[in-house]
Amino acid sequence: MSRKIFKQKIPICFATDDNYVPFLTVALASLLDNASKENFYKIYVLTSHLSEENMNSIKKHKQENCSIEFVQLSKELDKVQDMFHLRDYYSKETYYRIFIPNLFPQYDKVLYLDCDITVLGDVSELYNTQIHGYYVAAAQEEVMQTFEVFGNYVEQADGINRKEYFNAGILLINCRRWRNKFIAERFVDLLNRYTFRVVQDEDYLNVLCKGNVKKISLGWNKTSYKNDDFDDKDLKIIHWKINWRPWKYKDVLYEEHFWKYAKMTDFYERLITMRDSRTEEDKKKDELLMENLSKMAQDDADDPNNYYKTSGKKGFWVRFLKRIGIIIRFRLIINASIFRRKK
Repeated sequence: MSRKIFKQKIPICFATDDNYVPFLTVALASLLDNASKENFYKIYVLTSHLSEENMNSIKKHKQENCSIEFVQLSKELDKVQDMFHLRDYYSKETYYRIFIPNLFPQYDKVLYLDCDITVLGDVSELYNTQIHGYYVAAAQEEVMQTFEVFGNYVEQADGINRKEYFNAGILLINCRRWRNKFIAERFVDLLNRYTFRVVQDEDYLNVLCKGNVKKISLGWNKTSYKNDDFDDKDLKIIHWKINWRPWKYKDVLYEEHFWKYAKMTDFYERLITMRDSRTEEDKKKDELLMENLSKMAQDDADDPNNYYKTSGKKGFWVRFLKRIGIIIRFRLIINASIFRRKK
């Protein structure tokens, strides 16, 4: 019996720990339900550790037109992860997307997707976006348009117009250009010099990719709240951000799509329980988180020592020599055997 010949191979990366596996399986179920049978989807799950049980739950979604491979990042990458700045629900896995082009030198471009999404369109359409001359293709970050405090933050702390600031949860990465421009090395350098507390990895990526981003339709990365300027017929990927998450609250916009695909996973009952067991105290914690995040954004925007107000103002040669040392160190690490694969 002859093997089926697929029209195109689409490399896709997710990054997760055990805590995010329930959401990842929902994302996978939705992605593959809407995937073209003419294409082959090579799915890589980047992680530092996953339980055998969770890996089995993920592998259940494998079908004829896809493969699922676990990329176990080794202790070599731990040498730089101590510098990662984390808060709230962030984990070190959120930074792994930055190293994808170095981890996969065989690809010219790779699609990176966050776990907390539901896919309603065929991602091969997004993958085929022309990105020659750009570092990434990404959609505008809606939150920066909706909330003045966050829009002000990215302009006053990052030095980026709020209309140009992108969400890093859905990225089409130009791996060849990324490697040629040493983006991963520059990230480690920037990480060593500045701490972005508000959106963390997203801030670093926006600073590093400024002026080199291909804008894509908001339909490929739509936040689950109402936007009068958005037509739902363009909805391709829903991104469940912050407190607009159906496993935390009822009546979240577009939640019917999440629950449709949650039923196709091993975690439906757990996700329902997760939502229904939340207390008033949990909701107050969410409100406090937003209040604290807003205050942090305002404080960092006003900080005279933030990135935008100090970048490029230090002595050139001191900065240059220090950065060369960091880049050399990182090149030695990233060229080592930093990952092992489990099928």
